[in-house]
Amino acid sequence: MEALVARAGTHPVWGYAHCLRVYALAEELAEAERLEYDAEILRLSALLHDIGLYKAYALREGADHARRSVMVTTRLLRDWDFPPRATNVVLDVIKHHPPGAPSGRYTETALLKDAVALDYLGAVGLSRVFAMVGLEKDVPDLGAAARHALSLRRNMPDLLYFDASRGLARKRVLAMDNFFESLENATSNLKLL
Repeated sequence: MEALVARAGTHPVWGYAHCLRVYALAEELAEAERLEYDAEILRLSALLHDIGLYKAYALREGADHARRSVMVTTRLLRDWDFPPRATNVVLDVIKHHPPGAPSGRYTETALLKDAVALDYLGAVGLSRVFAMVGLEKDVPDLGAAARHALSLRRNMPDLLYFDASRGLARKRVLAMDNFFESLENATSNLKLL
């Protein structure tokens, strides 16, 4: 599965590197919160949570990437004879991973959900948003990217579940605030982007 995602997940915003980052963040959160979780299920969920966005799967199953990712993952895990109970957990994690989506039923779901939200913040979050320029229709230029990043900076911290997540978010938001202060100074309050 790792090889499949590494090969197909080349997108600079939600590709393989994003999957590895959110898995590492989720593990860090679990340790900080002293939570028990299934590491294999969490890793597999992190690897597959955005697979519906990859070119090989993006045009097949409708507009909602989480639903598309659930459908693709269902087929993959069935083909690989993954145990049914573990499959249900992975699918719950993927279905509920988008920030703002309803909560899922498992610890792994909450961990990945917070990790995904955190990956929209800080230096990495800014890098991801600026990598969207020209690739995403709602981020056609640098000004749109800046507005999108500012919106994420405002909204993501309120969606976090764990105390450890909120602590990491505060640090990442501060980094974003410092960046935007410099950017606004250099661009007449973003008018010259």
